[in-house]
Amino acid sequence: MNAISANMVSRRHLGRFMERGILHDARLKAPVSKLIDFPSHEVALTRDNLMPALLASASIPMVMSGVRNIPGAPEGVYRDGGLLDYHLDLPYEQPGVILYPHFTDKVVPGWFDKTLPWRRGDATRLQDVVLVAPSKEYLETLPDRKLPDRKDFETYVNNDQGRERAWRKAIAESDRLGDEFMELTETGKLTEVLRPL
Repeated sequence: MNAISANMVSRRHLGRFMERGILHDARLKAPVSKLIDFPSHEVALTRDNLMPALLASASIPMVMSGVRNIPGAPEGVYRDGGLLDYHLDLPYEQPGVILYPHFTDKVVPGWFDKTLPWRRGDATRLQDVVLVAPSKEYLETLPDRKLPDRKDFETYVNNDQGRERAWRKAIAESDRLGDEFMELTETGKLTEVLRPL
């Protein structure tokens, strides 16, 4: 609760409660410039820490336990990085554009910012980002008029067949959407559907 309250005042206060850990292939430079908004550290991804890092990246507080002491990383408990970087509003540093397939047309910096409409991605950091997101019209074609998510386990409690049917329909529609995206890129018509964030 203290972290949530501190975040309401300013995102920078989250640095008193957590640090950012980035595990990546050490043969390549991280695709972001030096991160100074929160205490951050980079760790080389290895065979020894790949599985613990993947598990930690999915460790949602109050749903799963965090992963303690990932090999090669500073001591501590590691959790879902979305707490700090929910939609990856980061200072990207590489040539060209960043292709960002996403589930919404908004970029929300951190998990605790989801309910704060004034907290949105930094336009200067997103200027070279192409965000690929479903339209409202597309979402209307899906079961329950939304992308499947973990809340479906509550919506379809004791109805696994209904949940699975809805998810399969959404997957089929996503395949169709992916085919349409590929066609737009192959024909050079992608620029006709681009909109500023």
